[in-house]
Amino acid sequence: MSSVPTGQRGQSSPADGTDGTGVDGTKVDGTKPAGAGGLAGTGTADRTARWRARAGWYLPAVVAAAVMAGLGVWGLARDSSMGNDEVATRWAALLPLHLLTHLLRHVDAVHGLYYLFMHGWMVVGTSPAVMRIPSVIAMIVAVVLTVIIGRRLTGSGWAGLFAGLIVALTPTISYYAQTARSYALVFACVVGSTLALLHILAAEAKTAGARTPEAGTPEAGAAEDEAGRARPAAPRYLVYAVLLIVAGYLNELSLLVVAAHAVTVLLARYGRRVIVHWAAVAAVSVLLVLPLAALSAREDAAVAWIPRPGLSSLRILFHDYFGATTVVAVLLLVCAVAAVLPPLHRGRRAPEPAWWNQGGVSLPSVAAPLLVVPGVLLILESLVARPLYVDRYVLYAEAGAALLAGAGMLRIGRWLAGVTDRRMLLWVPGVAVCVLALVLQIAPQQRVRTPQSRLFDFGGPSRYLAAHARPGDGVLFFSNFFRKARLGYPADYRNVSDFAMAQSPAAAGNFQGRDKPVGTVQSLMTGYQRIWVVGRSPFAHLAAGPVRAEDAVLTSHFSLAAKRHFKGIVVTLWVRR
Repeated sequence: MSSVPTGQRGQSSPADGTDGTGVDGTKVDGTKPAGAGGLAGTGTADRTARWRARAGWYLPAVVAAAVMAGLGVWGLARDSSMGNDEVATRWAALLPLHLLTHLLRHVDAVHGLYYLFMHGWMVVGTSPAVMRIPSVIAMIVAVVLTVIIGRRLTGSGWAGLFAGLIVALTPTISYYAQTARSYALVFACVVGSTLALLHILAAEAKTAGARTPEAGTPEAGAAEDEAGRARPAAPRYLVYAVLLIVAGYLNELSLLVVAAHAVTVLLARYGRRVIVHWAAVAAVSVLLVLPLAALSAREDAAVAWIPRPGLSSLRILFHDYFGATTVVAVLLLVCAVAAVLPPLHRGRRAPEPAWWNQGGVSLPSVAAPLLVVPGVLLILESLVARPLYVDRYVLYAEAGAALLAGAGMLRIGRWLAGVTDRRMLLWVPGVAVCVLALVLQIAPQQRVRTPQSRLFDFGGPSRYLAAHARPGDGVLFFSNFFRKARLGYPADYRNVSDFAMAQSPAAAGNFQGRDKPVGTVQSLMTGYQRIWVVGRSPFAHLAAGPVRAEDAVLTSHFSLAAKRHFKGIVVTLWVRR
């Protein structure tokens, strides 16, 4: 066995070109300078050194968090427009608890914990911007945790900073940071559980008496520092289990991360005892989420719209993880590949074993499974069984891509610094890549802050109707899916009558309600002078059914007076002839 290496042997050793000191003052072997550990002395110089060391220790996380916070609040209101998922969140969260329970018995049980959380959050405010604040906070937490993991596994604050910035600068992350849905919270829980796993393996390795590195080597200092900080593993297992369970109740597919963690534990080679301990805790955590899985399986009609994944799904996932533009995505992929390459042979020194053979915990052994395993498993399941793959369900794996890219930037920088004997080149490649990731993705970042970035814009049609509707007008939803517009913006429909609705969504326990028989609706239509139609255009090629029958009445008894297109929705006004 081998001890838990705080740095990546072969990936981030001083042999790669510098003494390995990071932005936080941490050396590549994982040890902090004396000031960071409480340097003795009372002089001004000593106090200044301690302050600078401690400030440097937190600086990478603070910088990355500030960038994520800035991007999170930029354009947060999005013209007060909400898409499909956000309308569902707002309406469900505002329901009384007995009606929320009624809803969850019929649909969206998988989002039950999130709706309950948002039910409490609505005390703060009910506007779309306020609703999105928890997601922004969750992404900030996820970025900070990513920085901590990167620093812990490489011994360098630069790698942690680069990884955190890559997460923050990815447009897909901004998209979900500004979406009132559970995906940002799941991201934070999964990254937190990964950090808890690292603490578990460190404690288990010490308890199991893992091999101590040879004295005088860089790994020896890291091992001594780690041993000094080691604590019993039981509390860490508890934190790990709680984070897995919470993530599972926010979205049960987050538990695919357990498979990624299994790969990390097996690659560590800490022995059967460690594997059994981890497997038992992971299994119990999964079992505790099974009631939700059973309930949501009964509501499988809610995911009937999900198609089988294809090549386009892989392309979208690639850009989700590595960046919205091709140049940035390829650049970050190259950095990630640099992180997983085995150590280079230099001179007469025998190369160190590759990370997959050396045992212990390294950044690739944590980040590579996190990046690959959840998405691959969900895609394979969706190819052979009922499709469940949607890219946002494995959004959290982007942390693996960012960690690999950050470590790759550091490795390239160390190589350049060693070849040129210029230490400043240690951080230049990473800073350059992060600047490019910002500049080349400004347009995608701007787009995710517009109503057009969502599949449906329910705010625009609702405001348009409210501005032009008259008391006594009728409204039809083509189809009743588009009744979500009224759920999200009830005040905008105050002057119109939803005369086709027989049972409200709250009473029906769904988001559409139930409509009256088509014959009844047709007879009611002729009693209105003006009818608004929200959803699909009546001129579209409509399948046989209620909507087509209602369309026939419109075209035969009414004249088109106005038509307005919005993202995913058409609003038309029909006047009686």
